[in-house]
Amino acid sequence: MARPDFFDDPFDASLPEKQISRRQLINKLNSLNFQDRALSVVFQHREYPRTLTLQAYPLPCQGARLVCRWDKEIDFDVLAESYRFQCLHVSKGQQLIKVQAQVNAINERQIILTLPETCIEISTRKIHRHQCRQVAAYLFQNGATYYGSLLDYGAAQFRVSVTTTPPQTFGWIEVDLPVTIVFTKNNRTLYSGECRIVRHDGGVDTRHFTLEPMQRQMRRFQCREFRSTRHQLTPPPDVSFEHPLFGKTIDLKVHDISGSGFSVEEDASSTVLLPGLIIPDMNLIFSDGSTLHCIAQVVYCLAQNGARHPVVLSGLTILDMAVEDHIRLLGLMHQATDAHAYVCKKVDMEALWDFFFETGFIYPEKYEFIQANKEKIKATYEKLYNQNPSVASHFIYQKDGRILAHTATVRFYESSWMQHHHAAIRSAGNRGGLIVLNQSGRFINESHRLYSMHMDYVFCYFRPDNKFPYHVFGGAARNIRDPKICSLDPFAYFHYRKQPGAHTALPSRWQLTPVKEEDLKDLQTFYENHSGGLMLQTLHLSPERFDCSGVVETYHRIGLKRERHLLALRCRDKLSAIIMANVTDLGLNMSELTNSISILVINGRYLTQDIIQAIVDELSHHYESSEIPILLYPLQTAEQIGIDMEKNYTLWAYDTRNLDPYFRFLKRLLKYIQH
Repeated sequence: MARPDFFDDPFDASLPEKQISRRQLINKLNSLNFQDRALSVVFQHREYPRTLTLQAYPLPCQGARLVCRWDKEIDFDVLAESYRFQCLHVSKGQQLIKVQAQVNAINERQIILTLPETCIEISTRKIHRHQCRQVAAYLFQNGATYYGSLLDYGAAQFRVSVTTTPPQTFGWIEVDLPVTIVFTKNNRTLYSGECRIVRHDGGVDTRHFTLEPMQRQMRRFQCREFRSTRHQLTPPPDVSFEHPLFGKTIDLKVHDISGSGFSVEEDASSTVLLPGLIIPDMNLIFSDGSTLHCIAQVVYCLAQNGARHPVVLSGLTILDMAVEDHIRLLGLMHQATDAHAYVCKKVDMEALWDFFFETGFIYPEKYEFIQANKEKIKATYEKLYNQNPSVASHFIYQKDGRILAHTATVRFYESSWMQHHHAAIRSAGNRGGLIVLNQSGRFINESHRLYSMHMDYVFCYFRPDNKFPYHVFGGAARNIRDPKICSLDPFAYFHYRKQPGAHTALPSRWQLTPVKEEDLKDLQTFYENHSGGLMLQTLHLSPERFDCSGVVETYHRIGLKRERHLLALRCRDKLSAIIMANVTDLGLNMSELTNSISILVINGRYLTQDIIQAIVDELSHHYESSEIPILLYPLQTAEQIGIDMEKNYTLWAYDTRNLDPYFRFLKRLLKYIQH
């Protein structure tokens, strides 16, 4: 019928009591009514030294008469026969109001009382426990599972009610050993952790356990040598969230913050955070009123000794955040490091184009392509740079309105981001090129763990005769010496020109068909023997990972073009090559590496230039430009079939789960460059 008040006395007798007037009490009762919150009605057993506590909702109150409705059905006969009314307990933050009222009437539905002229306010537990509703609780120990609910919660202790399912009994639980507790709500896990059993009420089929969490810090992600830089902002931002376990809105001040997490300070007597607790909807609120939303998890709660008022410093990691919000957060962090370093800043497009020409990034041969399509390319860059798309980011170092360095990244495959367009003004005092390279590294380091970013891999294409990427990206791969962390794969690069009205057909023994999973397995076997790197995972061409529908849909949703066509080239029904046709808006990448056909040759025995021409003719209707870039792998294939390649590009690919080796190398390299 109700829960007995079996746990420890909630009052701290060492602290003085405070008198509360009837008017103050009525205001508190009406506040409970307005918020649909309950008070506790305490009954004393007539013969034995135990109490019974029932929850009831107060009705609006104006004078001494108070009516309270029970929150659930009660066994009135047992109550009337065995118990007598003792008092009301009204929660008030860290205090509790004890009301010695007089009972006028009591029945199955309600209790009617007369309030006294005064009552007393008493200090409760050192850390308050909040009443919880609709939070499922699972208790595990040594293979036994008990299901129930969370009754009340405090960061130091909480109380659960669980039931047995025959043939299990509570005798299966060893009270001296830890138990694992999981809290869920609406099918979402909110907390799991090891706890110590403090006490229980000895119930047979249903038992109430008071539990104490054992860990004060946890590890959500693998430890890293190179962590996000923390900043103490002035004025500091706030966090606001509805506590997932008891529903009350919590507002806290941020102590320090980075692109991957932050810490907050709590009063030690009213702490509500617990290591392992997941907060599904947290708001970061900055002094200008801007708000960023995230999912966060508490990773540590540490008491701070020596503070004027005892506080707990709680650290939270960001589990997920919308791409646009996270980029805004990174922009603030990078500005805190260097006021001239910008992330996804709205750009004066004229200044950006001037910069590309001044640095020689757009050289005469490249400009021939750009000039023929300049209006379309300008429109694409306006979307990329000034409309905050969720698939692109750019980093700019700028002083006195002049762009000194630039680099950019774009999400091009489902879980892979491409780095490109690195350029800098050449001058003795300009370190901007290194700074934007470091910015893009920080972006990857602080973003890759977020689901919304879809950043399992990063990659770029570079020409080996370009000294800077050769030393940075090529040097990283050569230094790490593990192709499953960082790999290099060379491609031949050339163009095929569309011939109006002309069409080269494949000979009858050759077929171009949709790719099958078995084809990708053959490609994987060939690639592992030939290279053993990360190319297939990065380009989403592995049997386990080849779907790109999510990124395609994201591009379309923000008004950008993105297509990918996967085909298998067969000769007499035997696989010869995998064809990947990537189609985007013109100029998404200025070398059109994102708007090209990749031919990955597995068996090139009968492959000829005419066959490649026929493949390109078959796919040419997907492309606007009259010249279509071709990337051919392996590199030697071009020579074997007599193709005059214009350039060779190296595909650099990196697995973001292992970033420390890259940053370790980059740290040494940047020191070398600075000297």
